[in-house]
Formats: sequence, structure tokens, C-alpha cells
Amino acid sequence: MRYSGRVFSALLCLLALVGGIGCQTEPQESNGQRQVEFSPSARSDHEYMRQLIASKGGGTLKLDLSDEVQYRFLRSRLAASGKTPESYPQFFVMLENLRSRHLEQKSPVSALADAPRDHLVGDFVVLPGGATFEATAFATIQGGADYNFVDVVVWNEDQTQQLSDYGWGEVYGDGRKLKARAMGPMPFVGDDVFIVDSVNLISRGGVDEVYMTSEPVRTPPGGIVFHPKDTTKDGIVTICLDRDYGDCDYPMVGFRQVQIPLKGNITFPFKVLQILNTGQTYVKLVEESGGPREMTFGPFSTWLKINPNDPRQVLWDVPQNKGIFNGILFQRYEDVDFFLSVQVMLERPSGPTKVASKISSVRSQTTPGMPSVPKHQIVYSCLAKGTQILMADGKTVNIEKIAKGSKVVADGSGVALSVTDVSVGIERIPMVRIQDDAGHELLMTTSHPVLTPDRGVVWAEELSVGSKILTRSGPRTLVTVKRELYHDQVYNLKLDTSTLAQKTFPEGSSMYANDFLVGDLGLQKAYEFKNSENRTADVLRRLPSRWHKDYQNSLKVSAR
Repeated sequence: MRYSGRVFSALLCLLALVGGIGCQTEPQESNGQRQVEFSPSARSDHEYMRQLIASKGGGTLKLDLSDEVQYRFLRSRLAASGKTPESYPQFFVMLENLRSRHLEQKSPVSALADAPRDHLVGDFVVLPGGATFEATAFATIQGGADYNFVDVVVWNEDQTQQLSDYGWGEVYGDGRKLKARAMGPMPFVGDDVFIVDSVNLISRGGVDEVYMTSEPVRTPPGGIVFHPKDTTKDGIVTICLDRDYGDCDYPMVGFRQVQIPLKGNITFPFKVLQILNTGQTYVKLVEESGGPREMTFGPFSTWLKINPNDPRQVLWDVPQNKGIFNGILFQRYEDVDFFLSVQVMLERPSGPTKVASKISSVRSQTTPGMPSVPKHQIVYSCLAKGTQILMADGKTVNIEKIAKGSKVVADGSGVALSVTDVSVGIERIPMVRIQDDAGHELLMTTSHPVLTPDRGVVWAEELSVGSKILTRSGPRTLVTVKRELYHDQVYNLKLDTSTLAQKTFPEGSSMYANDFLVGDLGLQKAYEFKNSENRTADVLRRLPSRWHKDYQNSLKVSAR
């Protein structure tokens, strides 16, 4: 197999403990321009790990650090991140404690076993232009962890050459979802199978575990995803639970579970001999709280078939009423990551080869002709039936009686905006009822945006007695804030802001509801996915003290 000189061959023998770190401490991803140590002993250890994973059927292996080779491999591998015992003392204490526990053959009940977790190769794609590839590794645990570390490296098929840089990421005091990214120049050979491997360390509640996953992957030369699809062309796949309005790609009034159709195909370069029902054939959703959600009507392999007219192509077509993911209720507003993997036995000139192709929402770019899926979002939020909305003529009208084209007063300036869409749904979660010191009341869902004079736009669930809120007559103080179940329909409006010379908000607008100034659908959508700033003090507060020095030193590194 012939490779371009652009491959990092000159860098493969970098010693791992050289100073300097190419990593940023952030939950989503980090990337380091380093190489794994590739001395003769390291080469032998890597081959040992390769055979060990293969003996277990491939996929993810839980490391046993009582095995001297596994321990040596892990230390050498992690050294590529530039960590030292002086700068990251708890990291190395974690490794030694884990090794001691394995040597003593103690098996305490794992805190990690109580929460769904996953460690997988997110995807492998060719970037636009065809000269560079990108691979991601993804680690998730429901509810998060004190510390989460994941790395990713790409090798040639026989794992004698490292083709990518060494990508790694870490997160402290959260760890629900973590991504690492590696990149490298595409070889000149057209039919390349790549090996993507990744190490994942998790510390949670004083229990530490380490995993390694390794997969042969290949970027498909063609394919398409028909569903899930961004039909509204806003860059995301919006799934509306108990809601139906124009911004929804998949409106599901009356449903508490996510159920979406899954339809598409992947074309491989050679004939597909067999679709494999393994841990590397799946469809998964990962929500903000972490942990994978699997298809209820699985395994996914049962929905796959080889195209009889083109044996290179694998097809799937899961109807919406079967595309259900386990668990009842997602969060009221959250980003959701999508992962799809198809592993097959491919007929190559060199012989039958096990290989997987990946489709996910975590890739940074998409290449025309290659199947891809945008980020997913789950939404539901509205106002109670009977809420009085201030109209352009000065009258108030029940929100359920307002139609498209009606004009609504947007704010204190008196500007009137046209209604372009109406959301109708139901609410299963207790709603928020507020009352101000003038006697005005409003019932709304917890994630409805409300305007305040001192805090800007906040969610209804962030309000409390004493909070200041903007009303038609100016700022008021809340005297009642309580939760209550609601058993009727809920509504919201989307207003047309295109006529405004200067927008108050980058997206969406506001309106008066029962005299309170609240957000419309556009503003709701813009703010329901807001992220609270991850302040250092907040991280230290929830992070066990033994990790404080590591975390504070990681901030110094990321600031360089």
C-alpha cells in the first residue's frame, strides 16, 4: 500500500513525554498535534492490544491493568497527551489505584455500572477537497462523571503506521458527553481501510475504569440519508414532542417517546457479502444528560438489507412507528447526538474484510455525496389555552383564536408584527403559574422565555417569588410562582421580524401575554438551548477536591 509523504511518518517516533500539550479543556472536543510513541516495544504492545481486542470479537475492551502489557501500553498511549505526574497528580493516582485494584483482584460494585455509558468511534469522513480525513471518538455516561478522558488515533490497515495526529479531550466535573477529533492527509490509494482506535478513562464517585475501542472503518464513496432529515432547512433536525408547528421536522402531538423514520443507504466500493449483527451495527441517540438510547425495535441489523440490484449497497427503511428509542421522556429542550453504524463483510481483492461505515451528527464538516445527518434537537414549550395576547388594534384575544396573518404587539414601542405560524400541543410536565404584585397571572410551560428588567431573557422555571419581570405597565415583582399540572392544549405564536429595521433579539421576538412580556416561538427556540456559563468556581464546587489541582492546571494549558 503506497502512501504520500504527507503522512506523518517522520513524526511517528516522537517520545511521548516531551513537554507541551496541544489540548483544550472543553466538553465537546480537543485536538493535539502529537504522535503516539512508536518504539519497537510500543509497536509490540500495540500489536498485543490489537490481537486482544480481536480475540474478544472486536469493539470495546475493558482494560485489565494487572496485565503488564496492557498497563505499559496505556501509560505510553496517554503520555502522548503531555500529562505529567507533577501537573496532573490525580490523573496518575487514578491510574495507579486502578492498577492496584486489578492486581489485588478486587471487584467492588462499580459506580459506572449504575449509569448507561458508551464509548464508540463517532465517524470517519473525507473532508471537502478530498485531501484530508477526520475521525472522531465519542464517550458518554448518563449523569456525567468527575473526570472523563477520551482520545482517538487513526492507523493504516495493518496498524504499522499512524496516519493521523493524536486527538484527545477531557472534561472535569461533568463528563456526560465528550468528543475527540483526529485528522490526517488522505493516502493516494483509493481502497483504504483504516483502523480507528480510542482510549476512554472515567472516574466517577471514586471508581475508575478504562476502556479501549478499535474498529476497521471505511468512508463510503456514496450514500444518502432520507430520514431523519432537516426539512425546514435550518441546519438541525427538530423533533417536537407534543407539539406541531412550522419549525418542526418531526411533529409528534400526543407522543412522549421519540419516534422518527430511518431511511437511507450506504454504498461500499465492493460487493457486500454479509451484514453483521454485532455491536458495531446500531442506531443511537445521546441526549444532553448523557448515556445512549437504543432503538426499541432493534437490533438495527434486522432492518438492513443488501440491494438486490447493486450488491455493493446496504439499504434500510424503518417506519416512524418502529423508529422508537428507549426511555419515556427526553428533556424539555436539549441537543441530541445521532449515531448510525453499519458493519459488513466486504469482498475485497485481498479477501473478505470486516469493515464499518459511520454516519453521525458530530462531524465538523460534510462532503457532497457522502451520507450525513445534522444535529438533532428535542423541543416542547408553550402558553396555556385562554392566554390573552395584545393585538395591534389594542384589543386582547385568546391565543387559541389567533390565526396566521394576525398582527400582534411585539413590545413597549408599540410595533406590530404578523403571525407567521401557530404552535399547538399538549403539556405533560407541570407548568409554571406566576402572579405579579398587580394581580396579573400567567400559566406557561417551564421552558417558555420571559423578559426581565435585570436578567434579560430567562426561562419560566428560573423565576421565583421576588423576581422582577417586564409587563405592559413596566417592571413588576412576582408574588406567586408555583407548579401545576395542566390538562388542556397549549399554544405559541411565531412572529415575522423581517420588517424590523433593527431587531431587539437576533432571533425571534416578544409579545404581551396576560400583560407579561414573553417570547414568541423564535425567541423560545433561540433560548431553549442556551448554555449556562461553565464557571471555574462552579466546576470546583461539584468536583471532588482530589481533582482540583489537575483541573486548575488544565486551565493554564488551555489558555496558552
